[in-house]
Amino acid sequence: MKTILIYPQIEFAKAQLATPPYSVLFIADYLKNKNLDVEVFDLRFDSPSQVLDAISENDVKFIGISVMTGPQIHYALKISEKIKQEFNGIKIVWGGIHPTILPTQTLKNKLIDFVIRGEGEHSYYELVKGRNPKEINGLSIKRINKIFHNPDSRVLSSSSLNQLRIPWELINPKNYIKNRSLNMITSRGCPFRCTFCYNSLFNNVWRGWTSEKCIQELEIALELGAKKINFYDDYFFANSERNESLFKYFKKRDITWKAEIRINHLNYSLARKAKDHGCSQLFFGAESGSQRILNLLGKNILIKDIIQSAKITRDIDIFADYSWMIGIPGEKWSDIKKTITLIKKIKSINKNSEFSIKILYPYPKTAIFKQAIAQGFNPPYNLVDWGEIRRERASNYLENRNLLELISITSAIVGKKIFKQDMIPILKLIRVPANFRWNHEIFTFGIENILFKVFRKLFEKMINNIGSFSYDQFSHELIINKE
Repeated sequence: MKTILIYPQIEFAKAQLATPPYSVLFIADYLKNKNLDVEVFDLRFDSPSQVLDAISENDVKFIGISVMTGPQIHYALKISEKIKQEFNGIKIVWGGIHPTILPTQTLKNKLIDFVIRGEGEHSYYELVKGRNPKEINGLSIKRINKIFHNPDSRVLSSSSLNQLRIPWELINPKNYIKNRSLNMITSRGCPFRCTFCYNSLFNNVWRGWTSEKCIQELEIALELGAKKINFYDDYFFANSERNESLFKYFKKRDITWKAEIRINHLNYSLARKAKDHGCSQLFFGAESGSQRILNLLGKNILIKDIIQSAKITRDIDIFADYSWMIGIPGEKWSDIKKTITLIKKIKSINKNSEFSIKILYPYPKTAIFKQAIAQGFNPPYNLVDWGEIRRERASNYLENRNLLELISITSAIVGKKIFKQDMIPILKLIRVPANFRWNHEIFTFGIENILFKVFRKLFEKMINNIGSFSYDQFSHELIINKE
């Protein structure tokens, strides 16, 4: 018997280097270690017909699908529907962040038979192996229009995590290693409790591969052609001893790398050591230029920490990438003004930096969600509507929604180097008004916002059709693919 795991398509997939579908890959490796036959399909590259053919040719009873909130829900529903139409007896199992947060609402959809909440390795193995679903922790079940939630499962221990590997044989490495760059994950969990983050919902302690295990996986990646590693960990710098060993390895193997770091954990000593050992870039979740809002978000950082990070990265010559947010419950226009002012100050300190402003979307069960509800937020009440969520769209309860959306779009255009290139002709047309708006802080009614919404699909198609080019996250430019 075989099982199939699917990572659905996402929007603008070709506009960035694809991250290997780790959510299903690690489950697949866990199953392989238990001598179960498993096949992985990444619908960013594979076609639905390939999935259907694989089901036809094998004895498949369960299909696992990993799903994030937003457009991926739409694509996950499409492949689920195709499977159900062709093979009525197959059980479809959804996992990932969205089904974990909203298991009842997810199971109300007729296409979905089970939901796995939290980490899926052990729960999915027990389901495929044939254990009674009522006895599987972490599983939510639908029976005769009634929904039951079994007790939560435990997260994998560090020792169990270190038994997992990246099963490259199940995917095509060329899809994920472009221009020698690879996105890699070496740990799980985050000990911090930001009020807007899903990590705050779980007892999600940090667990990571040992330095020895990281090096083992990196050696394989290097053999496959990688040389520039973007670490996608929520908290890459969690273990100082691991850092020391990895830094030495990076230097020995001449690896260029980038990672996210908590903004108040950066100091000159760490930055200098990271730079000397191959670090070219650091990513910061700065979020707001208002201390009041930073406190509301539970960031536990200070404005001076953000400013200091710009000075350190400038002096050590490390590229800095900052993420900011607006549309926060309780936020005032004066807070947004402070954010824009601080962004401009950071840019003036370290010109070798990028930024973008996202609009906060309140996720269920987070602390910020309760505040949004109190202010009139009406969240989607079915799975289809959750699939319409976009990060550049302001939520329905916010005032001046068009203004917030225009700030977000403008920030990306002026804050990201890719928008300064001329390979995509339409970018030339929108740079001039965007720069004017940003410099003069004029974010009233704008045709750019309307055009982006109306021609969103066309824009995505245009991006995806640039077949010979891809975005290089280390040079921050569109470059010719080297195959």
